[in-house]
Amino acid sequence: MSRALDRTGTWIGWAFFADLTNALALTFGYMFSRPVTMQYPDKEKWLPYPRYRGHHFLKRDDEGEIKCVACELCARICPCDCIEVVPYEDEKGNRHPAKFEIDMARCLFCGLCEDACPADAIALGQQYEFSSFSSADLVIGRDDLLGKPGKATTGGGVVAARLNTEQDVLVETSEPQGYNWWRNIRRT
Repeated sequence: MSRALDRTGTWIGWAFFADLTNALALTFGYMFSRPVTMQYPDKEKWLPYPRYRGHHFLKRDDEGEIKCVACELCARICPCDCIEVVPYEDEKGNRHPAKFEIDMARCLFCGLCEDACPADAIALGQQYEFSSFSSADLVIGRDDLLGKPGKATTGGGVVAARLNTEQDVLVETSEPQGYNWWRNIRRT
């Protein structure tokens, strides 16, 4: 009986040893291959996929009015309590947000505000280049949210870009479609 257990233990040991050798071969293969480095932001920029959750933006209806009805569902469902909505009613009795602020320093980019909105007024867009030395600069108001770019229609590629630091730090790109960076990584 003990010989049977020894044989089973031997086979299990060899199976784990084979997995270990395969993993080490993969590691050494990458260690001696050409490195792939994205030259962001000087020469290249990544275009996000359409499903990417970036900076929030507010939508407008066909007449150019803000879609938000200030129901405050997005603020209630937010797990980090980073959305503040103050409603007001206009002369016609329609509700609009007098104040709509998102604290991007606290946001988790979970997308619950996007799902909870009954008017489809808020969404997470494609912009990922925003940072600041001050957390007060990361509180974004209603007018700024209306001016943010929307969802990406295509993406997932890398395009040629140029870093512009003359007036503000800005990464400019002129190409709508880029190359697939995943092909540069060595795979077996």
